[in-house]
Amino acid sequence: MHITTKVLLAIISIMNKIQRKFLISADIQRWLKKQKFNLEKTEQFYIKSDSDTTCYYLKRFPDTYTKVTIDEESKEESLPVTEKEYLSQRKNHRGRKVVKKSYTVSVGESTFIFSEYLKNLKGLYVLVSYFKDSKAMRESPTLETLQPFILKEIDKDAKYNDEALALCVKPMEYDLDKFFEKIDAYESANLFFWQVPGRLYVRDGVALVLYKNLRLLHHYKVSYQGKHLSATLHRLRVLLRRTATILETFPDLFTPNVQRFCNTMLLLYYKETKFLRYLYFLEELCATRENVKLGLYSELKTLTSQEEQAVTQMLLSQPFGYMIQILTRELYDQEYQQYKALKKEVKKAVRKRLKIFEIQLAETKEGYDEEMLDRMYTSLDSLQTLTEDFYHVLGQKETQIIIDELNILLKPLREYRNCKERKTILREIKEQSQNTMLDIDPLLCEHEGILEEKIDNALKLLRTSKFYI
Repeated sequence: MHITTKVLLAIISIMNKIQRKFLISADIQRWLKKQKFNLEKTEQFYIKSDSDTTCYYLKRFPDTYTKVTIDEESKEESLPVTEKEYLSQRKNHRGRKVVKKSYTVSVGESTFIFSEYLKNLKGLYVLVSYFKDSKAMRESPTLETLQPFILKEIDKDAKYNDEALALCVKPMEYDLDKFFEKIDAYESANLFFWQVPGRLYVRDGVALVLYKNLRLLHHYKVSYQGKHLSATLHRLRVLLRRTATILETFPDLFTPNVQRFCNTMLLLYYKETKFLRYLYFLEELCATRENVKLGLYSELKTLTSQEEQAVTQMLLSQPFGYMIQILTRELYDQEYQQYKALKKEVKKAVRKRLKIFEIQLAETKEGYDEEMLDRMYTSLDSLQTLTEDFYHVLGQKETQIIIDELNILLKPLREYRNCKERKTILREIKEQSQNTMLDIDPLLCEHEGILEEKIDNALKLLRTSKFYI
């Protein structure tokens, strides 16, 4: 009489209490050839279901069909279905169809089920072993014989469960700690050149980029405290914005409260350092303008010194340090692990942002104002920071094409915003200055009209473009 794997598993669950799961090599076929086994081929796929339930269909070749529903309490219900219903649902399956051959070998009171995955999961071999108790497992001569074929234990490795195999990328094997060590091996100043490997799970890849950014943030924080250099402040601000973009783009990968708090704080510090950034710029601009009065230069120097102290105190403050600490702890929290490929998810995120930008572009056909330009700048800025962190994952050539095209608008728009900010800051300085004769005109932007024309032309040009990544 032919016994199906389902019936065997029901018998095993009664007789045996200990289950162990292993990733094994293809060499297991050599051992199997010498054994008596029960062979069964199955196909399994998942369909959309209610948020609190999981539903999949299972075919046992040649012609047995089952619908399986698992509720939020992990209670499983199996119902036989017709071939017609199975084939109808098969058209709307999610992810991949999991096809495998299962070889069941019984040795005494222990059972070993070897699964050879086919099609998209070809090359994957998994062993599930069942023992009546811990002593039987420890003393199992069969398990000892199988050791040369065992690659690793996967009892608690969620990427090898049926649902993950169907809905996520084919399991990848790598040592994440080794990648963290590689980042640590870099001198902080050279970390900008470190590249996250492309073939990783999205949670791991994002965690590595976040770790790199946190190291750089600490480096530039310390550097700025030692020497108040404008270039160091600029890099610190870039890192604040980049890190915020990571949290904004992949919110589901982090603890919600941590994501919201840290994103808010990063953008707050980015905003709080903007005034000093412009003071540095205006000071440098003074050196290029012969008609700048000494009074204005002296006013800028005084304000710069005061603002440097305020920014330094902010970087040394408890909230800033606390933010870095909780983000660092978050790196190792795997509760929100998603077994999806980094490259695929980054591309999806970039496409989503590009779609938003395309919608904004289309809206400018009917006209636009300062508020709309600000929204477009935010979209472009997020796109740029995202692609800079992942350009080698997306593809350097493809990324460069996108960046070059977006820069048609981003460059004049950034300069236009800078001109507006300069005007606002300089007028505030004049209003608050005790020097009523303070002359700010030499530092005001002289080509605002030209930039408005460039922005208008860039919008017309980009409205005819389609962005691909």
